[in-house]
Amino acid sequence: MVARALRQAEADHHPDVPWKPPAVLPTADALRVAIAMLTPRPADDRTIASCLAALVIAFEPNTKLSPEATRLRFQVWKDANGDLGNALWQRATERAIRGLRWMPKPAELREQVRAELDARALRRRRCEQMLEEGARRRHAPVVRETLEERLRHTVAVYRKYERFADAERVQRKLDALLQGRSST
Repeated sequence: MVARALRQAEADHHPDVPWKPPAVLPTADALRVAIAMLTPRPADDRTIASCLAALVIAFEPNTKLSPEATRLRFQVWKDANGDLGNALWQRATERAIRGLRWMPKPAELREQVRAELDARALRRRRCEQMLEEGARRRHAPVVRETLEERLRHTVAVYRKYERFADAERVQRKLDALLQGRSST
């Protein structure tokens, strides 16, 4: 259910059109699990070190750094991109090695997985919005539509789907209802 709602959210995403949650929302527990899954753990030191070593071997094979410079470089890269998580670090490293000519800066490495980061952020934001909408709906007062509103809506739906005979039948009921109210 969460996956379907997120697919719809991605399909509906346009910067100029405000997003509306689906009519049927996933459960709050399912949304909390999805939010937790979309919040990656920071990359661990071992993954960052192996990816950084691969980048140095690929782009700067003759560079010799002191242990202090190596630690400093590691810390700079970790601070800049530690939030990517292990999988995105590895994917960004592979793409950089395959597609770049020079050793990337930390921001350039991040750009290698920008699309995935943006998609994950959008999915997380939509889950949070659906969670908020679910809470709002639970606390919102129930508003019943009147018979007149329901009949008008039914007429509109019948006309939309070109069921004109049904639309005319319901319209007569609506007219009779309105006629009965105005004559009293």
